[in-house]
Amino acid sequence: MTIPGRRQWLLITAWALAVCLLTVAHHSMFTSRGRYANRDFMSLWCGGRALLEGLNPYEPGDWLSLRARYGSTWMPDERDPFPLWTAVLMLPWALWPLDWAAAAWLVFAELITGACVIALSLALRGKSGPVVTAVLCWGAFLTRGVLTGLNNGQITFVLLFALTSFVVLNLRRRPFWAGLALSLIALKPNPFILLAPLVALWLLYRRRWQCIGGLLAGAAAMSLASWLLRPGWLFEWLGARAKAEATFLTPTVWGVAHAIHADWWPLIGLAAAIGVTAALGWATFVERGMGVAEVVSLGIAGSLLVTPYAWAYDHALLILPMTLAWARAAPPRRAWMLWGALLAVPWMCYAVAEHVNRDFISALVPLTVGATCYAVVRAAKGGAVR
Repeated sequence: MTIPGRRQWLLITAWALAVCLLTVAHHSMFTSRGRYANRDFMSLWCGGRALLEGLNPYEPGDWLSLRARYGSTWMPDERDPFPLWTAVLMLPWALWPLDWAAAAWLVFAELITGACVIALSLALRGKSGPVVTAVLCWGAFLTRGVLTGLNNGQITFVLLFALTSFVVLNLRRRPFWAGLALSLIALKPNPFILLAPLVALWLLYRRRWQCIGGLLAGAAAMSLASWLLRPGWLFEWLGARAKAEATFLTPTVWGVAHAIHADWWPLIGLAAAIGVTAALGWATFVERGMGVAEVVSLGIAGSLLVTPYAWAYDHALLILPMTLAWARAAPPRRAWMLWGALLAVPWMCYAVAEHVNRDFISALVPLTVGATCYAVVRAAKGGAVR
């Protein structure tokens, strides 16, 4: 074990000071005076508070009174919509007052988003200069999905970190730890209705036994710890079915289907979901040239298209396939043109959504990103697949 030298301690101190100053700035500008009491972060924070106060987050009486006690007048769910292991994750933030916890959460989300972009660019394309890295990071931060996710205090950034870690650790030949990282998508499972089985089948098909072992170990650890904390919680949580029901309001195939025909939208949406699933299955198991980064990228785009419950903030997950498209495209000029186009599409969809007062059009975002990834991978013949 190497003891940090003077220079390393100075760097650590500088980073800690920068994080503290950022947290203070975020509190002053964004989260003070209870601004996040009526945003999605409140559900995350209250999950941790419920555990600290010995309350049952899946008991409507406990849950609603807890939210009201800490200043929330918006009650979107009658019980905690997240699994209990997500509440365990939020315990460090639940120790803080709400306003400061929200500020710290925003800084944490920004840091891991930047880390994801840098790690992906290094793993997929190799070392880049500071200018390239800065442009990639700022581009990612200015996407609609990231800004919307930060505004709501979403957990999407932790999910992005889990998927990024899975890809990067696989590429660096750390399969067990990659599988362990992948298990973290269970923190909010609804965006991964297609990606989770797709990746699981791909791991079995490619006989990635160590990766599967890590995935099972992570799932077992989360399940055991949460079950010991509150036995039977899973059956109580499954009562919160609102996040698993298809709705025509979302930017998915279901929203597009309703825009096509208000009476037949469930059947149209089901047909579209089957079509997306079949296309992904073909690309993953029949087409050649699909490694772990490609499978995850296409799986993210497909999942965000067909999941019954996803919103624009979930599109922050598309940073991974967008970075893949940039890294695989050649020459560099084309790569940057693709990057710029993929950054512009969500905002163009947003302009249309504002005009029609419905956001079904944003289903074009994962569709465009997924199609671009597929086209780039097909064009990059002869690349190593891992």
